[in-house]
Amino acid sequence: MKTSNGFAGFPAGKQPTTPVPSAFFTELLPAIDHLGELKVTLYALWALGRQRGARRCLRMEDLRRDQRLLEALAPRAHDALEALQESLDRAVARGALLRVEPGAEGNPAC
Repeated sequence: MKTSNGFAGFPAGKQPTTPVPSAFFTELLPAIDHLGELKVTLYALWALGRQRGARRCLRMEDLRRDQRLLEALAPRAHDALEALQESLDRAVARGALLRVEPGAEGNPAC
């Protein structure tokens, strides 16, 4: 049964987990003052945690294709894309995420 906010709670039984570094809670979370930045940072931790291998990265096109992420940032598609860019810029400026241009100075593409 769903609650008034639409979240029915976590399912019973063993569920996949997402590791979050302790420094997120002790250093980063107290500094984040923008909801979109928080959402994008948490999304990045989740998405990168699902990847395997030494080189893990998120491409902008992957973020733009995730409807749940976009809807979490803004109700209208155009506004959501702007909110995504602003939120990413904030997370990069804070140092929570790194922006790498593929192919520049030997940086391989994802």
